[in-house]
Amino acid sequence: MIKIAKILTPIFVLFLFTNTTSAQNWHKFGNTSHEIGFMSGSAHFTTDYGERFLFKSNVGGNVGVGFGIIHYLTFVDYRYRWNQQASWWVDHFRLRNEISYMSADLDHFGQYVDESRTSDQADRLRAMSGKSRTLNLGTQIEYHFKNITDFGSRRDPDNKYSPYVSLGVLGVFYDPSLYSSYGDGDWQADQSILYQKWAIPGTVNDDKGFAFSITAGVGTRKKLGEYSDIFVEAKWQYYFSNWIDGLNATDPSANNLFNDWNMFIHAGYIYYLN
Repeated sequence: MIKIAKILTPIFVLFLFTNTTSAQNWHKFGNTSHEIGFMSGSAHFTTDYGERFLFKSNVGGNVGVGFGIIHYLTFVDYRYRWNQQASWWVDHFRLRNEISYMSADLDHFGQYVDESRTSDQADRLRAMSGKSRTLNLGTQIEYHFKNITDFGSRRDPDNKYSPYVSLGVLGVFYDPSLYSSYGDGDWQADQSILYQKWAIPGTVNDDKGFAFSITAGVGTRKKLGEYSDIFVEAKWQYYFSNWIDGLNATDPSANNLFNDWNMFIHAGYIYYLN
């Protein structure tokens, strides 16, 4: 955890500095405001582990943790200029810069690892497990259904929630691991101890890598104090890679139809810097 924090902190400070110094480029939209926050929640990985379309594989089984820090750029100085006039863009959109870390232990679920299966291949599949770790860095744009200026200024005490949707791009540094308890467990020396579709050379790679991803989310803010909010959000992240878990079957009959993806369900705290 300490090592991760040491990596995240300087990257985020640099990211925040870059956005702060470049805020003048957004003057055509009006004055700008900055917010900082953190988030934490559950990361639901859907990968080549587990039976496709099975709830336990996609939602309830391969679940880990995620946390991150966030910087928001809003194109309005809503805390002080209560009577300002703003455009529709200013009143409904903000940029969100994010650094987040997610990890989960991965196991196979479904009919192919059921205890009723007594074949050698079923034993090899049951013996497989893994871990996926990702570090995400990127930007998303949020559309708020309610007026951002009105919500942020706290003029209306009954205006307590600000629901939104988001869309963005994240770069992903991923680090998968693969384990097997079959035989001596050394799959790197003898890949044939793995389940048949991953016993083929080129179908397993536990090296670190980089990929891009797209995100789509839905959430809401809730007023907490004069200068702070809390929020809850569910965000879907689709990776432009099938190596996030270290597995990528090449056999056309292996039903390896989709890249890996993730659902991040989380809550967080936001503080208004200016």
